[in-house]
Amino acid sequence: MIRREKVMLIMYRVSSVHWLTDEQYNGLLRFFSGHRGTVDALAFFTSNTHAPLTLEEARGCLKRLKTVMKRTREVLGIRVGVNVLATMGHHEENLDGSLDEPWQRVVDQEGNECRGTYCPSDPRLQSYVRELYTLVAEAEPDFIWVDDDVRLAGHRPATFTCFCKRCITRFIQETGREFTRETLTAAFNDGATDACLDLRRRWLEHNCKVITKLLSIIEQTVHFAAPDLPIGFMTGDRFYEGYAFTRWAQALGGACEREVYWRPGGGFYWDDSLLGLVEKAHDVGRQVAALPKTVMVIQSELENFPYHRLKKCVHVTMLEAAAHMAAGATGIAFNVLSQHSEPLDEYQPFAEATAFTRPFFSALQRHLGRRPVLGVYPAWNEDLFIAKGWGESWFDSPSIMDTLRQQYVLAEIGLPVCYSPFGAYVTTFAGTTPLAFTEEELKEAFHDGVLLDVPAWYALDHRGFAGWTGVRPTAVIEHDAVEVFTDHPINGLYKGRQRDCRQSFWFKPAYSLEPVASGVQVLSEMSDYRGRPLGPCLTAYENEFGGRVVVAGYYPWFLIHNQSKSTQVKRICAWLSRDRLPVVVESFAKVVVWARGEPDEDPVIVVLNASLDQIPHLCLRVRSSAEDFEVLSLKGEHATLHSKRGADLSPNYRRIVIDNVTPWNIYLLTCLKG
Repeated sequence: MIRREKVMLIMYRVSSVHWLTDEQYNGLLRFFSGHRGTVDALAFFTSNTHAPLTLEEARGCLKRLKTVMKRTREVLGIRVGVNVLATMGHHEENLDGSLDEPWQRVVDQEGNECRGTYCPSDPRLQSYVRELYTLVAEAEPDFIWVDDDVRLAGHRPATFTCFCKRCITRFIQETGREFTRETLTAAFNDGATDACLDLRRRWLEHNCKVITKLLSIIEQTVHFAAPDLPIGFMTGDRFYEGYAFTRWAQALGGACEREVYWRPGGGFYWDDSLLGLVEKAHDVGRQVAALPKTVMVIQSELENFPYHRLKKCVHVTMLEAAAHMAAGATGIAFNVLSQHSEPLDEYQPFAEATAFTRPFFSALQRHLGRRPVLGVYPAWNEDLFIAKGWGESWFDSPSIMDTLRQQYVLAEIGLPVCYSPFGAYVTTFAGTTPLAFTEEELKEAFHDGVLLDVPAWYALDHRGFAGWTGVRPTAVIEHDAVEVFTDHPINGLYKGRQRDCRQSFWFKPAYSLEPVASGVQVLSEMSDYRGRPLGPCLTAYENEFGGRVVVAGYYPWFLIHNQSKSTQVKRICAWLSRDRLPVVVESFAKVVVWARGEPDEDPVIVVLNASLDQIPHLCLRVRSSAEDFEVLSLKGEHATLHSKRGADLSPNYRRIVIDNVTPWNIYLLTCLKG
């Protein structure tokens, strides 16, 4: 077993324009020399465009990089490494100045080819990879990063790859069935059948093996030249490739289980829509949850592409970094510097803010580490992509990611979300996602607490498990439906309140529900604008397993941001969890919370004010026995808070109030043991 090194907290990624010439490189040294102790490592990109280099050009670049890295260690006293920007290639960019060989390019289901990306199954590309990574290892870096071009989806203008003859022939061998590209694509779209779902699942496994093979080639090549060199891999959500992070980490660690780094990523490049940073944090959280516990260096990709200084402000960049760590990352890889041959003066505020904020990042790393994320679990697994376009075109149907992500709206109203069934006190299902799970996985969830929408009910019904919900849909209502809260204890003083989601604007169907089992409770009904009843639309039920189930037929994941509805949803999730949620925001405020820790211990909590409103008194209900808590903010504010019990709280909860929570600020809350 290889000894694991100390976790790196902050790394900056550096474009090739800043090290290829002495003038630019000297400017880079000056930039970081003024902020010693802030950055733990630099990763130097091999190129500035996204198609593979020729070996001749790579050889010259890596010869230069060997000198640059040696000098950087001497001057800055930090670790340095190589970020291989293009292994198989990202997109069609700088084709005239990139590798151009008569090798197989990736091909999508429609026959489109990306000229900037080579098929990873082509033996000629694999030979190129061996030579390239030998050159990288011989440059004597402290670590190597494999960039996120090692994927099979999203190589524009191709979409889902690879459907070349070699890849289809291999799939024929794996399945024992004959296909052409056209007949294989048609088979993937062959209705809502179990056989079709199984074929899709086998394609994901096929894709997973393609990626695993290429990563194994990289590992063997690197460790032949440099046996102890850590290899890192950058990813996004990789549903089309089977999301096999454990297998890929094992491939990069090799037989000797060498140290592996990870860089979870996703898209939040500009601060035009600030909630995008929360969505990106959830993307990071899913990826971290899929990693084995042996991976400790998890530096989330924080990217301001294409690095125009005013497209994302400094504060949002630091806030985003903290949110990534709240969701599971153990460090940050900042990719925020210019990619053009100009001085770095205008980027000084990023370095200054990183230096100022480092103590907060360090506190997050120390208190959170790789502790599990706890809360409400929007259900997903490595097979989720098979549920995309059930009964439709697999590739042309709406994104399954949109279906998954809509459930994270629960985080916007003050419920903690998590990314793994391990930390789940409540599980949610939306759309066709239940099709991706085994009977055992579904049954385990329905033994506990489940919130689902009606499309998910239909997917359960296809599997034969709809009886676990206690209801069935009876009508689809396309127009003019309004939700009305019933006289139920969960609704409390909000009984009779109405919620109108304006179907004439959003064109989303609503569903009435009929109880088919005894004990079903109706939490909301529907009426039209004249007050005529349209039937129940929100039900609660304790099923044959003793599990609790709520089915939502009226806009379950959309426009839940008023006080009555957000309160109702929080109470529903508390009921579903049997009052075990680690934290709930009691205030009516747009606040995102993450809870971290083992299920039987006091949680560490991260609180994000996701609005431009200051909150005079933010009230949290925390499952803890601690009387005192320490609160630390991104802006350096520090306080000790005393918690209180309440007659309205169950014995395992305490109430905490944080005063003067400033707009778009993030706080770390830890318990102080007496």
